[in-house]
Amino acid sequence: MALTTAQVQELADRICAILIAHASHGLATSSLDGMGEITLRDSLIVAAAATGAEIKQAWILVREVLPQGWTDSAVDLIVYRAGQQGALKEVGGIELKWWRQTDKGNASNRRRDLVKDFIRAASLYPAVDDFTFVALLSTEVSWTSTTTTTGADAAAMALVRATGSKIWNLRTLAASPAVKGSVRFLNGKVPIPNIFHSKLLSTLELHFASGRSAFAKVWFVKKPQNTHYFTPAEVGEILK
Repeated sequence: MALTTAQVQELADRICAILIAHASHGLATSSLDGMGEITLRDSLIVAAAATGAEIKQAWILVREVLPQGWTDSAVDLIVYRAGQQGALKEVGGIELKWWRQTDKGNASNRRRDLVKDFIRAASLYPAVDDFTFVALLSTEVSWTSTTTTTGADAAAMALVRATGSKIWNLRTLAASPAVKGSVRFLNGKVPIPNIFHSKLLSTLELHFASGRSAFAKVWFVKKPQNTHYFTPAEVGEILK
């Protein structure tokens, strides 16, 4: 049974809530810098399991799954349902990022790695029934130092910072080092869509008078049916 729009939204909200709860605990105990992505991946399982139980779906949750045909790193979490004769059917997938660094020197790598997750989620979308998410937990300082740029990545980061639905045309964004670097890295490892859409579904923020703050965001990412995966020649044009 396919998820409704409200159920997809509920899952995004749960993911945001549990990620921001980890941030709150980390800020309260001065342990935020030491928190790793493994802890946050476990929290994705908790959020997804809660949603599955709420809607009475017997979901099977698997961390770090390498989709068929991919040779890049695994997807952080895949949600399955049992189909006919015990076959597993992909319900959705979640990519996760945790930003706590504040240095501007490494900001370009953080931008590239987030764009990679958006592209990977879009590539995965046709293989799942209901959703592909990109989830981010970030400190305010890291978010600002990474996404606030007037350089060549400005157009791509404007899509990341925006609310609502946005269209990513990788050909027109090719001047962005984050986009070009992502395409170069994923080339031959993951099918790369020419166009995909993202929509910010959920965001939660922590603010303190001391200025120590954090927030969580979850985007829904999809590859529309009337788009295609880049050919090697098209990738070559982008990487010129």
